[in-house]
Amino acid sequence: MSKQEIATAVGSLAGLITVLSFIPQAVQAWRTKRTQDLSAGTFTMLVLQAVGWTTYGVLLGQAPIIYTNSLVLAITLAILAAKLKHG
Repeated sequence: MSKQEIATAVGSLAGLITVLSFIPQAVQAWRTKRTQDLSAGTFTMLVLQAVGWTTYGVLLGQAPIIYTNSLVLAITLAILAAKLKHG
């Protein structure tokens, strides 16, 4: 396995863990509709960072960065939407 292949595998695994870490919060926010303790500012910044990292990944042609941050963007948008709807 080449250094590039190892780097891609490590990046993909780290990305998967990153995405999975947001899922429980998204499910909880939509299921319970209790979002008072969530910070709209934090999730707005997370949305913006995901847009930035996705763009960066596209510019570099790095699939792990693109996939991870596209999914993080979708999940953080869902959490932010729950906060704005039920906040």
